[in-house]
Amino acid sequence: MGSGASSRVWNRKFHITSNVPNAEGDSYQQIFPVWAIAVTKNQRQLATATSDNRISLWCLVTFQLLAPLIGHADTIWKLAYSPDDSLLTSTSADGTVRLWEVVTGLPVMILPRNHANWVWSLAWSPDGQRLATGGSDARILVWDAAEAAEAAQRVREMQMRASQDPSWAQAAVEEAEKASQLSQPLSFWQGHEKSITDLDFAASESRMLVSCGAEGSIAVWDSDTGHLDCRLMGHIGQVNSVVACPSNSELLASGGEDNTVRLWDLRDIEPSSQLARQSREKTMGVNLAHFTLKGHNGGVASVKFSGDGKLLASASKDCDIRVWIPSLFNPMLLAKFNAHEAWIRDLAWTVDQKFLFSASTDGMVFAWEVPSKYHYTAQDARRAAASKRKS
Repeated sequence: MGSGASSRVWNRKFHITSNVPNAEGDSYQQIFPVWAIAVTKNQRQLATATSDNRISLWCLVTFQLLAPLIGHADTIWKLAYSPDDSLLTSTSADGTVRLWEVVTGLPVMILPRNHANWVWSLAWSPDGQRLATGGSDARILVWDAAEAAEAAQRVREMQMRASQDPSWAQAAVEEAEKASQLSQPLSFWQGHEKSITDLDFAASESRMLVSCGAEGSIAVWDSDTGHLDCRLMGHIGQVNSVVACPSNSELLASGGEDNTVRLWDLRDIEPSSQLARQSREKTMGVNLAHFTLKGHNGGVASVKFSGDGKLLASASKDCDIRVWIPSLFNPMLLAKFNAHEAWIRDLAWTVDQKFLFSASTDGMVFAWEVPSKYHYTAQDARRAAASKRKS
């Protein structure tokens, strides 16, 4: 599917890069590939993770570098802001999950090392109460990261008091013990046969967590209990990205090394059905009927729904971005364009849907202008809120 689309290029509005220009300023003498990006809900800050193992915070008003965040010792695979924009989380091949303060860029804490090796993926629940991480150990861990961060802050404050007044020393020790307990994962389980390459919480169901693995399956979980609702297969080879539609948690999109984007309707596999039971019993799950969107000529690294769920963007090793209308009746390709000179690693929409950001191993982050008819206005937000209250 996916034929008959417009090849109209979305305009590139501006770019951000850590690449070092040459003396003439017409090219770059040093390139720092960008592995991951994230944008705050208030659209004032963008974070990039580059090949020098640094995170950079950029101002989206002045387009200037705000602060470099240094601490990871190996490749940073994923970035995500907390829903309230107070924390930035990062996962890395160094085996750590780190939390950073967004306003200052200061490190808040390193979560205890509970993954056996690389940490590939992470996702915040919509209410900010849970953080899920997935690694090359094929395990999913769920944390109360916000509470852990607050506890770490209390420890720092108590230790400062103790340094000035020794009578606070015992209280500081007790606070540190409490913080240590709060920093442990709430739950964990074996999620896939191989590395967990991506995670996403459903926007409308805070307990629903979806994951994908290098073995080629997609799984839907109850994040509170670790119970598997269903497991799906269909991609040939590794699945790189999976996301739940913000406006319809029953709609999933995935992208894989088989160059395809796929749309899944979870209404076709109710958790209590025989098909769902079969999917839980089989290592690779069941091949649920789904839409296969073709067109990319390289592995699909990232798929991202717009905030209203009306658009789906996919990015690939073929250096192209494709934007789809993700209808479960007749999905269509809306636009396609060559976006970078090297593999595209990540995508991010702004909340108002005026821009789609793309990040690539060419060291560039581009902001693409979305046609005005797809912008998400304050009036749209009020309508969505009213509809949610009625439902």
